[in-house]
Order: sequence, then C-alpha cells, then structure tokens
Amino acid sequence: MNISSRFLLGAAFLASSAAWGASAQAEEIRIAVGCPAVPACGDWVWAEDLAAKLKEQGLEAGVYTGGSLGKDPELVDQMAQGLLQFGVTNFVMINEIDPRVQGFIAPYMFDDMPHMFRALDETDILDSIDANMQAQGIRIAGLTGLGGTVGVFNSKKPITSLADMEGMRIRAIDATQTKLIEEWGASAVVIDMPEFMTGLQQGMVDGYVNPPVVALIFQHTDFLKFYTDSGSGTPFRSALMSNDWYEGLSDEDRTKVDAAVADANAKNREWTMKAAAMEIEQLREKGVEVTSLSPEARAEFVERSKAAWPSLMPEDAIADFTAAAEQTRQ
Repeated sequence: MNISSRFLLGAAFLASSAAWGASAQAEEIRIAVGCPAVPACGDWVWAEDLAAKLKEQGLEAGVYTGGSLGKDPELVDQMAQGLLQFGVTNFVMINEIDPRVQGFIAPYMFDDMPHMFRALDETDILDSIDANMQAQGIRIAGLTGLGGTVGVFNSKKPITSLADMEGMRIRAIDATQTKLIEEWGASAVVIDMPEFMTGLQQGMVDGYVNPPVVALIFQHTDFLKFYTDSGSGTPFRSALMSNDWYEGLSDEDRTKVDAAVADANAKNREWTMKAAAMEIEQLREKGVEVTSLSPEARAEFVERSKAAWPSLMPEDAIADFTAAAEQTRQ
C-alpha cells in the first residue's frame, strides 16, 4: 500500500477531531523524532524548541525520540489519522505525495542553506506542495536544516573528481537518487539507513551521499574515513503535523501552535548555521580526511548533477525552482 493510500485509509478511520478544540490544553501534544536526544541532531533540537514554546503558552507537549513512536511511514499514518500531532521525517514522506519537493534538495539548485531558506521565505514555492499534503491529512510545519550541505562519504579513497567515483558503490536513499549517483559514474544501491552499516561491512556499499551531521550522529566516522565537501545539495528534514488535529483546534490554540512553529523554525535557522560552521573540523577530529573540489571538478559535478534533475522532479518543477533560486540568489 503506498503512502497516499495509507493517508486516505487513515482519514477514513478518523471519525472526528473536533474534541481537540475543546481539550487541547489538557491533551499532550506529542512530537516524534527518529534520532536520539543529542545536540547534533537538528530534529531533536527543533522538537525541543517547539515543545518549550508550546509549554510556555500553557499547552502540554512532549518529545518522543529514537523512533519510539514508529518509523517515518508509521508516524505519517498516525498524523493523517489525528493520533499524533507532530513528526519530523525524511523528505521522502512528502515526495511520495508530491515529487516537486525534490527541488529543495536537488544538487546545486541552491548555493547554500541560507539560499534555500530565502527561497522558502521569499517565494511561494512550497505553498502548492503543502496544499497537496493537506489534502492527505498532513500539514508541512517547516523544512528544517541539518547543518552543512551534502557531500560524499566513503570508506575507500579521497574523491577529487568524477573519475574517482567510477567503481564506487554508493547507497541511495530511494530509486530517485540512483539516477544522480549513476550520473556521477558510481553504482547506486538502495538501502535503508538502519541497514547501512551492515551493507558497508558486507561490501554491498562503499559510502553514501549525506551532509556531515549524519556521519557524526550515527558515528559512521569510525568507518567512513573520506569525505568530499562537494556542496551538492541543501539537506533538510520535514517537520509535519496533523492537519485534522490542527483544524480542530480553537482559534486561540491554533494561534499558539502557529507561534510555536514559527519560533522553532527561526531557531532552527540559527542552529543550522552554527552546526555547519563546526562540522568539517569535527570530521577531521574524528580522523576523516576532508577533500575539497577544484573549480574544474566542481563544474563537472554541477553539469552531471543537473542532468539528473528530470529524474528527481517533474519538468515544470525544474522551471519553478530555477526561477525561485534565481530570484533569491545573492
């Protein structure tokens, strides 16, 4: 059953969320994240900031870490049914409803994280995607930063050009990312993150495409000793909330929730910039060899990455995102 079907099925089982409007202050607002409660995890930091602001305004809130409320698809099901209020998930959860969201992470679409945030703030590029999600019972509370931009980790050798990617087996997050990895000259292996270390140890994969924070949080730096700071993508997580629950709130409580979400998103921007400034040195401290691309090598990555854009998102989305990127480029 695909995620859209699960959304519709979940909504069918939801008799009514009106009771929330009368009892929001008595009910706990649950916020689910998959990572542990560590300062390096932007998901957890965002959730804690949200909970703190909700409590400050007199609402009960609790953060549930480490996937204790389920994996991402299960969290989405619960939010669609109004059984869970907030969850921070992978962007794939939005992608299954609207693949245009891939534009935010498309390699070299945006120059850096501040550029992506400006596009979110100064254009309406997210609005129609959010509308499609709301039709499935989910509202996008925000696209949150993880730290620095995406690079290439591997356990074999420094990657200084596309030629070095040949023969490498790189983990892909899903089928859409395989085209990008293949454009770079490597072989793509779709594997879930919980199985990544097993795949690495068994020789199924040699590395992955991720921002530095992923290797730091999950301590993959013990095995992935080479990182290429390619700047090939603006990574984000999806802060989602139950639309039925939200619509069932009283006007007063909805205003409080809006304020808490805005506060958590603003603090995430600050956290993202601070995290990005420290990550490269943290990798070096963990014994990871960090490689930067020459202008010529980077131009190769940009050219081949743009060739993969049509496999990531619809053609009209490419035009829309390119326009948004140009409008907000500094």
